[in-house]
Amino acid sequence: MVDVFDEVEEELRQERYQALLRKWGPWVLGGAVAIVAGVAGYQIWLAQSTAAAEASSDTYIEASTLFEEGDLAAANSAFADMAESGPAGYATLSLLRQGEIAIAENRATDAARFFEQAAARAPEPLTRQLAQYKAALALFDTLSYDDLSVRLTPLTEGDAYFGSLARELIAAAAMRDGRWDEARGEYELLSISLDAPPGVSRRANEALVYIRQNAPEAVAEEVVAPVEAAEPSGDETTETDSGEGGQ
Repeated sequence: MVDVFDEVEEELRQERYQALLRKWGPWVLGGAVAIVAGVAGYQIWLAQSTAAAEASSDTYIEASTLFEEGDLAAANSAFADMAESGPAGYATLSLLRQGEIAIAENRATDAARFFEQAAARAPEPLTRQLAQYKAALALFDTLSYDDLSVRLTPLTEGDAYFGSLARELIAAAAMRDGRWDEARGEYELLSISLDAPPGVSRRANEALVYIRQNAPEAVAEEVVAPVEAAEPSGDETTETDSGEGGQ
């Protein structure tokens, strides 16, 4: 009897299993297939992405070599193709290089257009700010102080990467347009800025000397103290004082 009951229970379990399998089997199988397909698809995508990145790197290096060798037409064509169909990072870099080629060919307006496109497509702030600065620099001779100030002031705020260079360009535009007060203010900030590179600080002090010598008297007088503070002191002052005392 026990064997009979065991056989009946086994048959009932098999029937329930078969019923569940008929009901849920397609969904379970579909889920398993989806998981396998997803993993396989990710592996394929990863391999293709790696291959595409390596191919883009090779193409960019080849185009850069053409540029360095002076074959600007061929380099520009290669960079243009990459800017159109390459990954975001290489597309942005290619637009920057196209801008540099345009600068080399004295096409400032075209250069600025490439730099602006690079800024719009840049995937991270450093490249975007560099492109914005280079666009303003390309148009320096044609933009007014006000226009340049609007473009570059955002690059001087917060944790900007090119703040000192942007401020120096604003100051240069102010001095070029005879905006002596604005020029003096910008150069004074640069001359005392701890973040400004040494070259920028040096040029700022030289510009302040120029303003003192060439600006209207009222403006020139205001820059005397900052410039004198930057001039040599100490031993040289002592020697001067001693010379005057001996006369």
